[in-house]
Amino acid sequence: MSVIKDIIQIKTKEELMERACWLREKTLDAVDKAIKENDEDSRVLTKGSVGHGIEKGFFGINKNSDANPDIEHLGIEIKTCPLKYNKDKNRLSIKEPLSLNIINYIEEVNHQNLKESSLYKKNKTILFIFYIHDKNKKRSEYEIKYVFLWNINDDILKELEPDYQLILKKIREGKAHEIHQSQHKFLTICPKHNGKFHDPNCKRSKRKQPFSDVPAEIRAFRLKNKYMNLIVSRHLGKKLKQGGWDID
Repeated sequence: MSVIKDIIQIKTKEELMERACWLREKTLDAVDKAIKENDEDSRVLTKGSVGHGIEKGFFGINKNSDANPDIEHLGIEIKTCPLKYNKDKNRLSIKEPLSLNIINYIEEVNHQNLKESSLYKKNKTILFIFYIHDKNKKRSEYEIKYVFLWNINDDILKELEPDYQLILKKIREGKAHEIHQSQHKFLTICPKHNGKFHDPNCKRSKRKQPFSDVPAEIRAFRLKNKYMNLIVSRHLGKKLKQGGWDID
């Protein structure tokens, strides 16, 4: 199975999944070798993030901040996420929350619900690639464990809608700068910049918000760890326990 040289040539979700599922149970080293068979100069899995390496090297998708999904013609966003073991190494769980798209406060406030949101537009269908971040192994030995499609269906909209409405409420009150992750259950927002927000002279950490002259921090939507754990355990049909879900 070779890497995808031209993502536009993938015509259906089924074809995409057939290619993507090759990644299951492969180490990053095996994926890197497959990528180098296509591009001998590639260093995407030895330099930079694992996510960028897989998305650029295997799927041929450049890093971007586009409002549309990564694979626009199929309506699919790609997300590569790390898992971690519990101390007994008999369960897995999400290592870190998942950052989604950056929020444009001025535009977001015009939406009435999550289904109209920028989040839904970009992330309605996500191709998840989960790998095990094992601190006892070299990065090249990390194993890709799960590969599957996730859709934001009506049930998921209902679960995430209350948090989205709380975020909208703060923006409409001119308090986007006061939004805090502790206010939300599953869906929240997180900083998305390389600046210092509390430095009044740092412009790269701030953006305008409606209904207030106070600049708001540049932030993105984020799915909390607890919700990411639900996504995976539901897909596997497993019960969440302390430390994650049982490994087969």
